[in-house]
Amino acid sequence: MGERLRIRFEPEGPDHQGELHSLYGWLADDRSLRGHIRLERVGAVSPGRMSPDLAAVLAVISTATGVLQLPLSYLAWRQSRRDRTPPVTVQIVGGDPAEAETLLRRLRGDGVPDGSGEAEA
Repeated sequence: MGERLRIRFEPEGPDHQGELHSLYGWLADDRSLRGHIRLERVGAVSPGRMSPDLAAVLAVISTATGVLQLPLSYLAWRQSRRDRTPPVTVQIVGGDPAEAETLLRRLRGDGVPDGSGEAEA
């Protein structure tokens, strides 16, 4: 694996904060991801708030194992949410374009690339 891949997850909808916290917790608790990805909470400043809201979850993949395991964990999280999961925008930055495209297909679970490096999953 060459350059590190950065994957940004941004759920939409009225409970996007709850969904982000759920996704972050799910990925952080997944033992198969430990040592292969670094998770970050991306904050959004809201007027009148003492602390920033959570705007996105960022996963930085540092190993080939992370490229294989992250989509499995993400799809398992979505399956566990079933009807409650809103659309999630997934943006991939960095790395080889073909590698990013393969990862995007795995995250979607449908095998259909759109060529943009960004999709709703």
